[in-house]
Amino acid sequence: MDPIILEQDNRLEDLSDFKKGKILKVPLHLKDKIEMIVLKILYEEKSVRSLKILNEVILERAVKEKITVSEKIINMIINQINKDGKIQFTQRDGWKIRI
Repeated sequence: MDPIILEQDNRLEDLSDFKKGKILKVPLHLKDKIEMIVLKILYEEKSVRSLKILNEVILERAVKEKITVSEKIINMIINQINKDGKIQFTQRDGWKIRI
C-alpha cells in the first residue's frame, strides 16, 4: 500500500504596514479566510462605521471559526483589500463593499 501524502499550502502573502513601512508575510490561506470574513460582514451589515468596530466583529467571527489572528494582521488585510478596490471607506458611510 502506498503512503498518503498530504500537501500543505505554505504560500505566503506580503502585506505592507503603511504607517511603519514594514512588510509582513502572512499565510495565503489565512489572508483568504480573513478577507472572506471581512466581505461577509460588510455584505450582511451594509457598512461599518469605524475600523475599530470592524476589527471587533472580525475577531468575534474569527474566534467562532477557530482562526487565530491579531488586530495588526486584520488591519493590514483590510488595508490590502481597500487597496485592491474591493472595499472602501467614506466619512459618511464608513467601511462598505465597493460596487
